[in-house]
Amino acid sequence: MDLKINLKKPINLASCLRQAGYHPITGSWVRHLGRGHYPRFHLYLGDKPNSLKLSLHIDQKQHTIDMPGLKRHAGEYNSTIVQEEMARLQRWVKYSESL
Repeated sequence: MDLKINLKKPINLASCLRQAGYHPITGSWVRHLGRGHYPRFHLYLGDKPNSLKLSLHIDQKQHTIDMPGLKRHAGEYNSTIVQEEMARLQRWVKYSESL
């Protein structure tokens, strides 16, 4: 699920995401939903001076490899839980803007 947020002023995005429970991994951010590695929310970011693009999905389990070089992804992109998490992230960004 993708969302573009227009920013009224710059925010400390790393701080905002950490407060929302995310931590960085190579080129993206994740938030685990339990004690294990999966399921987890997986967030990719794109930012420009006055806007922020969030791309979120939930990884239910580790991807599997069917053929050499090809990976099958076990992600959900538009489920209710992903929509609710995107709304939660949007509230965190708006809160960070108000500081």
